Amino acid sequence: FVFIIGIACLFFAYHQHRYVHLIRSGNEAISEKRFDTQTYDQAGNYWLARRDILTTNQGMLAYTASNYTRAAEFFRQASQHAAQPEIEEQALYNLGRVFVELKDVERAAHFFKAALRINPNDHEAKFNLERLYHFVLVKKGRSGEASLEQAPGAGDNPNGNQGTDGQGRSKPKSDI
Repeated sequence: FVFIIGIACLFFAYHQHRYVHLIRSGNEAISEKRFDTQTYDQAGNYWLARRDILTTNQGMLAYTASNYTRAAEFFRQASQHAAQPEIEEQALYNLGRVFVELKDVERAAHFFKAALRINPNDHEAKFNLERLYHFVLVKKGRSGEASLEQAPGAGDNPNGNQGTDGQGRSKPKSDI
């Protein structure tokens, strides 16, 4: 009986090791800008796979590849099936970033607000929401030409330069 339990534990450990290796390979693909989702697809077939994390990571791959409609699909799935509020908040924030890229400011504002309902201390969501209101929604009524690129002090962020792309726009969150 002990021998069978030992074999089962070894099998489970190998299974989890392979799963973690696939996730790590997928994360490397994001950082190296290789738009390969095969490792995440393979990891999704494993027992106890975290679908919410896998779809969030696939959304990051799509976002990095500028495939914003596909990224929105992945982030929406992740937000709907998130096992933890942190992952749901991250997916909603990333949906806001996608809709900023798609120039759909009302939907972007909606998702930043939803992220802030989960985590009222999310400084990047606050920063992006304020920027949307001030430089797009409010200014649009006055001049009709305001855009997201007109943020004051382009490149400045209340959190230092962390998370910005050098143009005053923050990047999507990918810290899972």
